Amino acid sequence: MVHRPSPRPCCARSPWLALLLAGFVLSAPVGCSRSHYRVQADREVGCLIESGSTDPRWPLQDYTINPDQRARFYDPNPADCPPMPVDDPTSHRLMHCVDGKKGYKHWDDFGQTGYSDNPYWKAYLPLNEDGELVLDRRAAVQMALLHSPQYQTELEDLYLSALAVTFQRFQFDTQFFGGNDTFFRTTGPISGFANSNSTLTDDASISLRKNFATGGELLAGVANSVVWELGGPNSYRVTTPITFAFVQPLLRAAGRAVVLEDLTQSERDLLANIRQMERFRRGFYNAVVAGQAGVQGPTSGRVSLPSVSGGFTSSAQGMLSLLERQVRIRNLEGNVAGIQDSLYQIEALFEAGREDDRQQVELTRQSLYSSQSGLLGERVSYQQSLDAYKVALGLPPDLPVVIEDPLLDQFNLIDGKLMDTQDAVNELLTLLRDDKTYPTLEIRWYDDLGPARQLCWSQISLVEDDIRKFQQALPDRISGLQMLGSRPEAQSGQIDQQIFNVEFLKERLAKLQTDLVKLQAKMAKTLGEVESIEKIRQAAADNSNIMSDEARRMLRDVFTELYDELVELSLIEARARLDTSTLIPIELTAEEAFDIARVNRRDWMNARASLVDQWRLIEVAANDLKSDLDVVVEGRADPLASNLFGGAPVNNTTGTLRVGLEFDAPLTRLAERNSYRRTLINYQRTRRAYYLFEDGIQESLRNATRQIRLNQINFEVNRAAVFVSIIRTDLTRIGLTKPAGAGRQTSARDVQEALRSLLNAQNTFLRIWVNYEAQRMALDLALGTMELDDLGMWIDPGPVTGDRLRAMNMLQSLPEIDGQAPQDGSTPPLAPPMAGPIPLPPVVQAAAHEPVRSVQVRHSVRR
Repeated sequence: MVHRPSPRPCCARSPWLALLLAGFVLSAPVGCSRSHYRVQADREVGCLIESGSTDPRWPLQDYTINPDQRARFYDPNPADCPPMPVDDPTSHRLMHCVDGKKGYKHWDDFGQTGYSDNPYWKAYLPLNEDGELVLDRRAAVQMALLHSPQYQTELEDLYLSALAVTFQRFQFDTQFFGGNDTFFRTTGPISGFANSNSTLTDDASISLRKNFATGGELLAGVANSVVWELGGPNSYRVTTPITFAFVQPLLRAAGRAVVLEDLTQSERDLLANIRQMERFRRGFYNAVVAGQAGVQGPTSGRVSLPSVSGGFTSSAQGMLSLLERQVRIRNLEGNVAGIQDSLYQIEALFEAGREDDRQQVELTRQSLYSSQSGLLGERVSYQQSLDAYKVALGLPPDLPVVIEDPLLDQFNLIDGKLMDTQDAVNELLTLLRDDKTYPTLEIRWYDDLGPARQLCWSQISLVEDDIRKFQQALPDRISGLQMLGSRPEAQSGQIDQQIFNVEFLKERLAKLQTDLVKLQAKMAKTLGEVESIEKIRQAAADNSNIMSDEARRMLRDVFTELYDELVELSLIEARARLDTSTLIPIELTAEEAFDIARVNRRDWMNARASLVDQWRLIEVAANDLKSDLDVVVEGRADPLASNLFGGAPVNNTTGTLRVGLEFDAPLTRLAERNSYRRTLINYQRTRRAYYLFEDGIQESLRNATRQIRLNQINFEVNRAAVFVSIIRTDLTRIGLTKPAGAGRQTSARDVQEALRSLLNAQNTFLRIWVNYEAQRMALDLALGTMELDDLGMWIDPGPVTGDRLRAMNMLQSLPEIDGQAPQDGSTPPLAPPMAGPIPLPPVVQAAAHEPVRSVQVRHSVRR
């Protein structure tokens, strides 16, 4: 007869289950590496942001918070185990011994670093051969995107916003928990263990929890307990209870509106932050180029109603301001050169007896010193602004940086090469005027005259090119003048009509061409006289290196004439370049701008969403006022087995099931009542803040359109002012050559005033154009239509007019939403117009008619 062992109960396999659970739980403390969790978080956040930025209006591509290795804030050390940075020595001692207690001894395990920034970042800078970083607008934006701590912080705030979404989503995932407890216990006489009762207990458990969108919560678990009796014969006792509990609220804490609130809010916050990041990127470009900062970026917490950020400002900063300062410095250098030349002429007239008023000489000298001092101050101010700009880009202030951008070259009314030619001729003229240098002037000096003649002819060709550019810009100029001339301020006579006269513009072009032809003839004659100086060289006895007085006088007269002609040429060039500059037209009403912004501004989208977020909280707070009524289902199974490896098995599995309702009456709801009322008040506050937000945008856009229209008018007015200043400067310089007594008593002062007026007019003209360009960028951002290319550079939209935007289908309205009627179906009656002051409430009216009584005020202290 074959002995067949009787089947073992299921619980007999529990020791092996316990061992498996124990092995799993014991390995859990080791966990995964730091880098595993970091990479896992990056992957989840990356997926969230990628899925949230699929809308073409906020295409956040290639998002990452991991810095480029070229960045200054890039950390070349291990991300999860960075070395200790430089510490304060006194504070560092407290890490090793604090309050007489020995500190943690492994602080130095990861090493130490002496750098807070990337020690290799300068090796990636595109420096020129002089070791300088040359920045134009594109390079400046790239440097800022790479090195700006502010930009990196905004990227990280967006990351943290997505990280909050991962936690809220996790709340509705099936979550597993496991643990293990192992204890040895003995009981008996303290004197010895002979009669002790010892046990070794191993408890292992694994459970799960699941939250449902309706508010239900499911808990289920299995626990395995193995008890070894060590005091007597070896025996085991294994219990494996299986438990579950399900709770479904029916009133309080029930419903998707309440349960899904945190998840919904975190998802909406992430969407708002993605949109805000895209808006911040555009505002960041604006800040780098035009210095108009203030655009809010993402926030790591809950997104609230945004402020009207990135507002319209009337003046430019940033790179545009630095470029403007460069032109102002060049204008001031030209002013100094003009005063210097005037001083030479007046001194020469005074020494020759043709000018008997020394005050004219000293007045000119004083003006020269003042201009030179102003030039030095302007250069220092430029360097200070440049250092501040470098810090704003994330670069150290001691880094050699050169700002070079051709944007404002059109406002160099006098070309640098022409000024260099004037300086070269003026330098030779200075030598001829100096009595101490001319006797030793060498004859080989004549060899420089050939290149000088060629240089002068090349400047004439340069001015011819400028006049051709004026001809090419003429259609745009005519179109702009006609547009401005049709405005009410021009039609009403508030501004000189001649400024917008197209025929007058054509006459200026024709006069430029005529003046240049006449000047060419004069310069040809003068340069011909320069060639005749070769005869003087041949007349020099024995090729002597000593220049005769006659030769010196002839040279001085010829070069004085040549220098005056070069100055006249520069004024012709200034007039040509002055009329070449144009403004890109913007013809947009405040109402059209408001309609565009309402559809396209990303922060406005977030503002509407924020108002709804606050409105949703009313339902959540109201839910807390309800009673607690929960459906509860609980169950437990307790399999029990003993003597597992010998003897007859025993199976006493028992189970329990508990089903019922739990009710808690709303007898104490004061805190919930206050919270509910606070939520209602907060919603009304948010409503008011929302329409104030809209009002702020409307006000900003109205100011923007006004300022743009004003600058368009002022640009032409100041163009005319510069033109008059050029003519005035030319006339006053001619006045210096008049005979004594022919109205030349104030000639020096007239020259200084004319040069000062020209300088101020040039700078104002330049400032208006720079501000207008900054306002165009700011308007594009304020409308929500600003777009960037793959390198983060602004895509210039060109002319902005209502008709053009309608053709591009950008003047759209928001979808109409049917308004909800009052719950009782009635329409509130219109209040009659008030004929007098607002009536007081009845209580106040009654109090106002009571007799005045004396009131005694007593101060009491409640203990």
